[in-house]
Amino acid sequence: MPRATVRSSRRRSASGSLVAGLLIFAIVTGGIVAVALQFGDRQDTTTVGVADQSSASATLTRELAAPRTAREAAERFVRAWEERDYRAMYALLSSAARQQIDEAQFIRRYEAISAEMGERSLQVTLGEALPGTMRFPIHVVRETTRVGRLEEDNAIPIVREGDAFRIDWTPSLIVADLGDGRVEWIPTVPQRGRLLDVKGRPLAQLGLVNKVGVVPGQIRDEHLLLERLSTLLNVPSETIRQRYAGGQPDWFMPVATLPDPIDPGLLEQLAGIPGVVVRQWPERVYPLGPAAAHVTGYLSEVSAEELERRAADGYEPGDRIGRAGIEAWAEDFLRGRRGGRLVIVGPDGRERRLLAEIPAQPAADVLTTIDTDLQEAAYRALGDRVGSVVAIDPRSGAIRALVSTPSFDPNRFILGLRTDEWQALNDEQRRPLIDRATQVGYPTGSTFKVVTMAAGLAYLGLRAESRFDCPPTFSLPGSSVVWRDWNPRGQGQLTLHDALVQSCNTVFFQIGAQLDERDPNLLPQMARAFGFGSETGLTELPETAGLVPDPSWKRRERGDYWARGDAVNLSIGQGFFLATPLQLADAYAALANGGTLWQPFLVERVVAIDGSERFHAEPKARGALPLTPEQIETIRAALRDVVARPNGTAWSAFQGFTVSVAGKTGTAESGQETPHAWFVAIAPAENPELVLVVMVEHGGEGSRVAAPIARQILETAQQAGYFQR
Repeated sequence: MPRATVRSSRRRSASGSLVAGLLIFAIVTGGIVAVALQFGDRQDTTTVGVADQSSASATLTRELAAPRTAREAAERFVRAWEERDYRAMYALLSSAARQQIDEAQFIRRYEAISAEMGERSLQVTLGEALPGTMRFPIHVVRETTRVGRLEEDNAIPIVREGDAFRIDWTPSLIVADLGDGRVEWIPTVPQRGRLLDVKGRPLAQLGLVNKVGVVPGQIRDEHLLLERLSTLLNVPSETIRQRYAGGQPDWFMPVATLPDPIDPGLLEQLAGIPGVVVRQWPERVYPLGPAAAHVTGYLSEVSAEELERRAADGYEPGDRIGRAGIEAWAEDFLRGRRGGRLVIVGPDGRERRLLAEIPAQPAADVLTTIDTDLQEAAYRALGDRVGSVVAIDPRSGAIRALVSTPSFDPNRFILGLRTDEWQALNDEQRRPLIDRATQVGYPTGSTFKVVTMAAGLAYLGLRAESRFDCPPTFSLPGSSVVWRDWNPRGQGQLTLHDALVQSCNTVFFQIGAQLDERDPNLLPQMARAFGFGSETGLTELPETAGLVPDPSWKRRERGDYWARGDAVNLSIGQGFFLATPLQLADAYAALANGGTLWQPFLVERVVAIDGSERFHAEPKARGALPLTPEQIETIRAALRDVVARPNGTAWSAFQGFTVSVAGKTGTAESGQETPHAWFVAIAPAENPELVLVVMVEHGGEGSRVAAPIARQILETAQQAGYFQR
């Protein structure tokens, strides 16, 4: 390019003076430097759009350095096209072509077509000129997000203008046969798949919402309309105005979305405002609302960052994506895949040419393990309390209910969140988006005593009839620390069986100390065998591993030695120990089924529209309790008497209940004045179908708070057909 400039300059100044020659030398040298800077830097720079292209001075340099052969013109045009350097392409156009389109229009045309195709990359192969012509065949390969690979043959026409060669450009060089038409993508969007409960009832599906809109041409009194709409919808007047501004007189401009059915009184008031129209609209709805929010999750619009990462998966601006729960886990099953037709459309709106067509891939339905009856019962029973409920089938690990409160309404993400609703979602104290059943670890209090009992049976040779004193307090030799029983008078001499039935703390303190004396790792080892200290393997929801402390953990994390008092604390699920309600449910399920520790699951099947299964869950064991059948039965017998005998801590909560229940209460120190309340139920006690965990943060005593909630849920389960065998 600099040499061409030199030759041109020399021709113009062949008879010039020495001074003129020196001036030309200076110009050429400067041009070489400018061109070197322009093209040298490009080797290490990715071209991302028009904004990154060279300045007008660089364009002028290209114009001065016009191609001297037809082949060079074609090569430079192709190279600039592949780099999306549309200014460089325009600089190569013939004078006639430039008269038909200016540079800004030229750039916009290329960019718009690239965007409409979802073009990710472009490769152009240049052939040899057709015999006797200056037309160079090209093979264009586009990789697109919408139709995949798009290939076509075309040709670049070249014309000679003086000593230079230029591109005789027309729009059909962008896409063959384009002419005065435009490229248009006509999508076919599959309906999102449903979330169904274990009996086929919807947890999420396509339903109806009510769009409140304004038809600008029907407005009689804009001030009155804005004032009344703002009051009725709780939306600022200016926000409403902005939502219909720019609409044509006969356009329906949505300003708010309301759930269906709409309150008849509200509908009447809206209908009385000239210019306001209410229409029903198909949308994703969640029939259980906040009752199943942490299971279903919710949808929101895909972000710009996600579009960059997932454009190849067919996502486009405005698409919704699963954000949590099963909506997120099953996103690829539920969304299907958008199809459509990429066509050239003429100015009259008629299709001229089909460029590519891709069929839509239908979405699939997800059949969950959730039982709507239990799910709603658990949510109602918890009420305004902060806590969670987990119900699991001990025969397989299938989760029948999972509730966390406070909750949120996933429908609001579809309808549109108000400012106060957004603030509530981000409340650091209540944290409604957190799943307390799987993502929060707590001290479990006396519900942990089954682990200590199991360790005593397995490692110390204890039996159900082994006898202990249950004094009101316990201390280690040489220590001033005092641990207390929940009964300030103590409970006298008890068997190991009755120590669990009556939940005597000081008996389990003794067992914990004895285990620690034999080997400090024995009790932590048994806790891990029950599944504590590691994630359960639930794939559909995020979970935390909790914490089982032991000597190595304390040295590593706390820089301190393991004390016998740590084992005493651990013996009743206190101290550093943390577990999630799901982990506790899974541990008790292992006791209920004879020793198998299952991997819990929420999705049973994924079924395509043609009935074929795309996913099928099989129960998966992740461990076995290191206990004999007799030792497991010893623990289960004590759990039955917790509920069945008058000295049991849950006896009063279940009087008159016709189903036999085994269980364990727990009252765990919380770091605040009011303890956490726990209850675990196994029902029926003889042939268990459900293991139920109720946890209420800072709720008080497990026997008085959590156990009655569990009974309420189990009563609903009985009415729904459980426990009939």
